[in-house]
Amino acid sequence: MTQPQAPRQRPTWVTLMAAMMLLYGGMTLVSALFTLREPRAAAVVAIENVAQSSTQPELQQKLDRINEVILAHYRSTIRTGALISICVALYTLYAVAAILSRDRHGRLLALGVGGVGIVYELGGLPYGVAMARLAAIDGAPLLAKAFIDSGKQPPGTNPGELAAKLHTAIVAPPIVAALLGVGWCLAMMVYFGGRRGRAVYGLDVPPTAGG
Repeated sequence: MTQPQAPRQRPTWVTLMAAMMLLYGGMTLVSALFTLREPRAAAVVAIENVAQSSTQPELQQKLDRINEVILAHYRSTIRTGALISICVALYTLYAVAAILSRDRHGRLLALGVGGVGIVYELGGLPYGVAMARLAAIDGAPLLAKAFIDSGKQPPGTNPGELAAKLHTAIVAPPIVAALLGVGWCLAMMVYFGGRRGRAVYGLDVPPTAGG
């Protein structure tokens, strides 16, 4: 006589994945809505913190002019990217709701989020790097001068070397962010597409003895 089976509990990894998807979708949605409201926010991200912390009005004005140049070149691209981000975020949140509600389509939706997320991250990378490079062309020398004037220049570094390092520091963030996003999407696809993810949705249930 077979024993009655206890109701299956949602595995901890599924809950963790759903929570991370919820965080990713929520942050993407908030960032996109803010960008639509103020497109300049996306253009200034590379040097915004330095500009805000600067106590030199002249440096602040020069950095603001750099930001205005970036916005003039990429205003329509920034708005288009924000609209795409909203769609990706809403799809991600819909997939999270399906996973947490034990919807039978939750696994396929999660795999779809992974695929869409990879395309989204890689698709936005070229213009993100282009904006950062545009900011770095004039921004890196300005920031190098600001560091030197404030006495924060690293020992043994000349102004040219410092500007080159700052140029890399300005261009690197969108690349790093895209790689992290792609890595997360791949991890999600590996989990939901693998044995454990299939088992959660009863796709790899072993045959019963004598069945």
